[in-house]
Parts: sequence; C-alpha cells; structure tokens
Amino acid sequence: MKKQIIVINSPLFETENHTNTEDYLPPLGLGVIISAIESKCEVVFIDALADNLGINEIVARVQAINPAYACINVFTTNYSLVNRIVEQTKSATHWIIGGISTKSLYKEIFNWKTENPIDVVFGDGESIVNAIIDSKVLEKPVDTSPKRRYYIVEPTSKYFARNISEESVNRSVFKYEPQNNTYGKKEVSIYTSRGCPYNCAYCVAARTRNSELGAIRRKTVTSIILELEGLKGRYPELDAIRILDDLFLLNYDSFRDAISIFSKFRFSWRAMCHIKSIASVENAELEGIAKAGCKELFIGIESGSPAILKAIHKTEDIRVITNSVSRVLAMGISVKGYFICGLPDETLEDLDKTVELATNLTNIRKRGAGRFRNSTFQFRPYLGTELYDNIVMTKKIPYYSILSSMKTSEKLNDEVRNKSFNFDSGNYSSVGDDVLRLYIKRMNDLNEQHS
Repeated sequence: MKKQIIVINSPLFETENHTNTEDYLPPLGLGVIISAIESKCEVVFIDALADNLGINEIVARVQAINPAYACINVFTTNYSLVNRIVEQTKSATHWIIGGISTKSLYKEIFNWKTENPIDVVFGDGESIVNAIIDSKVLEKPVDTSPKRRYYIVEPTSKYFARNISEESVNRSVFKYEPQNNTYGKKEVSIYTSRGCPYNCAYCVAARTRNSELGAIRRKTVTSIILELEGLKGRYPELDAIRILDDLFLLNYDSFRDAISIFSKFRFSWRAMCHIKSIASVENAELEGIAKAGCKELFIGIESGSPAILKAIHKTEDIRVITNSVSRVLAMGISVKGYFICGLPDETLEDLDKTVELATNLTNIRKRGAGRFRNSTFQFRPYLGTELYDNIVMTKKIPYYSILSSMKTSEKLNDEVRNKSFNFDSGNYSSVGDDVLRLYIKRMNDLNEQHS
C-alpha cells in the first residue's frame, strides 16, 4: 500500500482572497517534487492560492486525510500562516518544509509548538523528500533538535539535482493551465535555470546569501525545445509561454539561444530580464527575440534614484536604464518594470526621481513600439537579506521581530489598488506612511493614464 502525502502550495492570506491576477504563478518546484514521488506515494495536492483557501480550510483538509507526510513551502511573507497551519493540524503527520527562506527560518521553525516531526530542507527538494518518506536519508542533517532536522542539499549531496534538463513537472495538478495572460493569450509558465548571479540587497535569492547551493544550473536548448513541444501537444489552445527565472536572457549567447528556441514555434513569450543583460547585447539580438515572438520583458528597475540603486546593488546609471528600456520598446516588445517605494532611508527627493523615471518610460511612444507599465510595491525586509540584517542592526531590534509583524497591507490594497501582494512590515524610509502610500498611488495611476 502506497504511503499518502499531501503537497501544499502555502497561502499568502489568512482567509479566502478573491483577487485573481496574472501575479498568480503555478508552483513549478512543487510540480517537480510531485513528479519525483508519485510513483511510490498517493499524492494529494492542495494549492491554497489557486483554490482560494484560508488557514482553517487547509487545516480541515489535512486532518480529514490524516496523511503520513505533508510537504509545504514557506516564505517570509507567510511564515506565520504556515506556522499556524502546522500547529493547528491535529493529526500524526510528518511535516517537510522547503523554500529559499528556510535557511534563515529553520531555527524558528524548530520552536513550533507541535509534537509532530518536522524536516526543513534548504535546496533541491525532490530527491531528499523521497528519502525522507522512505526513512532512508543517507546524509546527516546540518542541525537537529528533538523531532526536528535541518538539511542543506549542497552540490556534494547525493540529493542534489545535477542535471535539471532531466527534470519533469507534473502539470496535471495545476488548476489554471493554460491561464489567460494580460494580453488575452493562453499561457503556461516554465523555468529554464536554477540559481541567480545577482546580489540584490533586498532579495532572498541573492548570490552571496546562497553560496551553499553551488553554481547556476541551466537547462539545455534541446531540453527546452522538447518541453515546449510537449506543452504544445498537451494544450492545443496554447499560444503563449512565460519564463519565470532571471537567466533565460542573460548574455549574448542566451539571446541567440532564445531566438533559436522560439523560432521553431508560433508562441508569443514573456521573460524576466536584467538591465545589464539588455545593455550587453546589440539591437540585432533585441530585434531577433522580437521576431521570435517575445511579447514582454519583466525588468526589476526598483528606483529612479542613483543613491538608492547603489545601496541595493542595482544598475545606478539612469541613462543605462532609460536607454535599455527604450531599445526594447522600440522593437515592439513591451516592458513591465518593477519598482519598490519605501526603501531604507529613502527621501522625498528619491521618490520624486522614481516617479520621474517611471513617467518618462511610460511616455516613450513610437509607432509600433511596445508599452511600458509598472508594478510598484512598498518595501518589506525579507528575513535573510542584506537589508533585513542592516535594519535589525541599525535599529537594534530583535532579529525575528520584523518577521512576526509581516501582514497584508489593507490600506494599500483598499486605497491604492485591489492588489493582494502588497505586504507591510513597517516603513523604513524617511517619509511618513501617508506620503509613501501617495507615491505608490502616483506610480500605479501612471498605468491607468496610459492604458
């Protein structure tokens, strides 16, 4: 008889939330884990975001099934929610908790008030989850306490995924596939790499913060083509692809690979891209990806202030930002720029520069050019990041105190936009809360004025 395991895509909200936007993304990592364990386990997948579930409903489902194991992801923004799910579930379930934030969270997770065993995994989860379920983990945990174990899956580990081109994702568990994107296309998401070469001060995935996980791993061109052919066969109505990782368009070679891959299909596609990556290629490469179906690039711009950009380790030359975005738009490729307002010690002058940059980019209109839209959030310090550590040190506050204050920002959601991904864990800028919300609203209104 197969062991029963529940795999949970954890909630971001305490109760049901009815906002469904393009910001919902399928949990591909959990899909990889399900593919790795489904031959030996009876898997029940609970997607709290897709199914619009609150804490009580998730707890009720787990208790009704009473699985031997439950695997759940955790983030800084929903740490307290996952904590409550585990503590409130009254069943003899062995919990496996993963995610990029576990490196900084695991000591707190060890203190959760439950007698149930908890294994925390930092790094690749698919192979080690199999070993945990079989009670045959052949490597010692990095840290332990009664009924608690913490594992790091490093490149030397037998559970490390050395060739991600061979991985498969069980897509049958994803509720909204394909999903209608903002351009009215039927779209599915894929990933093409693991790891990040950048060192952004606000990001949990920053290179220097995750050195244990080894070098960047990329899928081969052949494997990506095969994956797209499989998706085309699976979803006859599919006409768009979204690539979720930062490295698909990294340098000259990756731009040429993208052209080679998508020239074989009639998909439109969207991908993350760094300003430095755009600045490193010629117009021929930008024109090439446009002809190969590139519809939009997602770019983390973050601020219009050189001082703020330097502090967070981003491209600080505004001319490079403006020129790079302009070149992309001129090719007919749209850009979604991400901005953060309320970064540590950010002044009114800094915020004015951000609005000015976003306005200038929004106003770039040429015949056949793409459109520019922004997605602007209030800064929240994520546990384990450089900025989080700096705030704790300079303000001399307990290390986990910010984590415990993370909550959904009702004022931003209600007053600025119906946007459930706005979280609030304090204002660390030099301006007041009302002023900060006003600037986020000004940024948001740029999209409405030019829609």
